[in-house]
Amino acid sequence: MKYSNGFIQMLTEGARTPHPEDFIFQGSDQALAVVDAMANAVSTPEKVTIKWDGSPAIVFGRRTADGMFTMNYKEYIGNPGGQVTSAQELIQYFQQNNKNMIVAEKLAKAFNAVGSICPPTFKGFVQGDLMWTDPGTDIVEHDGKFVFKANPYGVTYKVDVASPIGKQIAGRQIGLAVHSAGTDIQASADTPLVGRHTMNGLEGLTGSNQYITVFTGNMNTKFKMKTPVKLIDAAKRAINNFAVKGGNEFLAGLTGASKSTLQTYYNRKVSKQAVDGNWLQGKLTKPQFAVFAAKENKPIVLALDEVYSAITAVKLALLAELEPQVGGIEQWVTPGKDAAPIPKGEGFNIDSPVGFIKLVNRGEFSAGNFAGRS
Repeated sequence: MKYSNGFIQMLTEGARTPHPEDFIFQGSDQALAVVDAMANAVSTPEKVTIKWDGSPAIVFGRRTADGMFTMNYKEYIGNPGGQVTSAQELIQYFQQNNKNMIVAEKLAKAFNAVGSICPPTFKGFVQGDLMWTDPGTDIVEHDGKFVFKANPYGVTYKVDVASPIGKQIAGRQIGLAVHSAGTDIQASADTPLVGRHTMNGLEGLTGSNQYITVFTGNMNTKFKMKTPVKLIDAAKRAINNFAVKGGNEFLAGLTGASKSTLQTYYNRKVSKQAVDGNWLQGKLTKPQFAVFAAKENKPIVLALDEVYSAITAVKLALLAELEPQVGGIEQWVTPGKDAAPIPKGEGFNIDSPVGFIKLVNRGEFSAGNFAGRS
């Protein structure tokens, strides 16, 4: 497959759904809360959805004022003039605001098809990801399977042509995955959806038709999970140990920029990117690195390592249970440069009491994503 999106995935993405292990950088209370959120997901599987690796991300629905259909890139729909009502108006919006015209063209191609699944009586707005807009380029038929991949270094999806899902794909110009919805649009750095929640199925959308294939957040699967009790207990012990050793005070002594850099350091380590103490020293100011490297803070840093690993272990345990339950569609990722593809998807989202969190294996999906770009 060829890619003409110019790395649309790298376009301004705004606030992103957080990984649970990153909550420790907000302090021990937030870390405990996210561990509880993952534990609670076991009893609320309807709030778990597939994290589709599509691009661009869009928001669409019926405008509150006049009921007109509108659609735009998720970062723009809440902006003044962002609730456009036609493909032509969308193109004009991108031109007038000096936005990426490659993205505009993809959205314009999909505009009418997406509108066809949004009946006049539909209320609210939906967030989703385009999976393909150019058959023959970003989706092809190979060895009896439809193969599509929205992001060059992301997930490759394969569907048997003769399968029920394959029959919904055949001849469709547009592929769309939907996953969350809200009652209205807002200008927000967090999410453009007011009252954002996980979509259970289509929630009033009409679904696939002759123009478009629609994938849902659960693909008609009722997910089942077992509580990883031992791992959850281990994570809570690690978090409490971090707090007892003065971890919260340690974090409070760092500037916001330094905490962000420290989080990036851990993110890069788990994603198998080149990073070490020298990298961190080069990114922090001398006074802030001195705090991190101080002998008296070594027990805290070791405790932070333990927390990060323990929360990650809970996440990976849930992922291991969820991945095999996605039926009817193969998902493949390449976990690093020159590595062989493995049967994994991007992961899952959880609509939880601490907000949306994502379960993604950074050592596989993220590692491959970053290796491909390097």
